[in-house]
Amino acid sequence: MDVQFAPDWSHAVPYQRLLAAALADEGVNIRYLRGYKRILPLSRLLKVHPCELLHLHWPEAYYPAMRDRWDWFRRARFRLDLVLAARRTPYVLTAHNLHEHNLQDKAFGRANYAAAFQWARLIFAHSEAAREALINAYRLAPEVVKVIPSGDLSVALPPPISKEEARKKLGLSPEPLCLVFGAVEPYKGQEEVLAWWKRAKPAAQLAIVGKPHTLDYQNTISRAANGLPNVTLRFGWLSDDDLAVWLSAADCTVFNYRTIFTSGAAGLARSYGTPMVLPARLQTLDLHEPDPRVIRFESFDGDFGSKLQTALAMPPGYAEAASWREATSWKRVAQLTVEGYRTALGKRNIATAAVS
Repeated sequence: MDVQFAPDWSHAVPYQRLLAAALADEGVNIRYLRGYKRILPLSRLLKVHPCELLHLHWPEAYYPAMRDRWDWFRRARFRLDLVLAARRTPYVLTAHNLHEHNLQDKAFGRANYAAAFQWARLIFAHSEAAREALINAYRLAPEVVKVIPSGDLSVALPPPISKEEARKKLGLSPEPLCLVFGAVEPYKGQEEVLAWWKRAKPAAQLAIVGKPHTLDYQNTISRAANGLPNVTLRFGWLSDDDLAVWLSAADCTVFNYRTIFTSGAAGLARSYGTPMVLPARLQTLDLHEPDPRVIRFESFDGDFGSKLQTALAMPPGYAEAASWREATSWKRVAQLTVEGYRTALGKRNIATAAVS
C-alpha cells in the first residue's frame, strides 16, 4: 500500500513521524508530499508525485495565511484544487481540528474545511464525541468517520526525571509549579489564566512555555504577565528534551483552550501522569475519564481555584499512566489506520455524501 502524508510537517509535528513509523511496521509504504506549487498546489504536487492513497492532515497548508493581499485568493481556490486532487487520488483525512485555528471566520475558511471533510473517503476522529461533532457539523454519513486514538506522544520524549533535578536544570524555585505548554496562541486562553493569577495570587508559580503565534501576541502575553512575580515566561520552540524536563518539573498542567478538538499536549500530559486542570466544556478530548489526575473546572470565577488546589495536592504518577499509554500505543493506532485505508481504497465512489 503506497500512501502519502500531506502536508509534510514531520519536522515539527511528532504525530506524523510516529504514525509513519508505526504504519511502516504494518507494511505500509509512507511518503510525504513535500514542497509547494503555486496556483493549485495540492493537485499539481500529486500529479508530480502520484500515490495510491493520500492521507491529508491539515488542509490549511494548501491555502497558507501569508498576511498579504493574496490570502483571499489562496482560500478561494482551495476547493477547486481539492476537487482536482480527489479526482486524481482518493484521500482520507485525520480530523485534528473541527475548524481551522484562528482563521475559521475568514472568507472561505469554514467552506474549505467543510469541503475537505465532505469529499474525503474516510475521516479519522480521536474520540466518539469528536466523531459526533464532525457528523453534525458537516452533515457526514456516520460510516465515513472512524475513531482511532490520537497516539502516545511521550514515546518521542526521554523518560521523566525527578522533580528536584528538573527544577534545578530550569532554575526554578521549589514552590508548586503549574505549567502551560505548547504553542502560545490566542485560542489557548492564556490571557484568562494570567488574569486569574493576578487576581487570586495563588501560592504557586505559573510557567508559560512555548513558541508564540506572532510577535504581537507574544507582546500581549508579556503585558498580561507584567508585574507578576510568580509567573515565568519562556518563549521559543521546545525540543523534546526540554519539554520532558518541564513536564518533570511540573506539579500540574493547566489547559484553557477556548475551543479545541483534539490536543496532543493534553494527551502528552496524560501520558506523563501529570495532573491536569482543564475546562469542562472541552468534551471532544478523550482522556479516559474518570481519572483522578484529569480535573475539570466550570469557570475561573467559580471552581477553578479549588480544582487547581486538588491538582497540586496530587503527586504526578507516570507509572499510574501505563494503561493510558498502552491504550494509545502507536501499534494500535497504526492497525486501526490500516483498516481505514483498506476501507477507503475499497470504495468506488467518494462516500461522504451529506445525510439528507
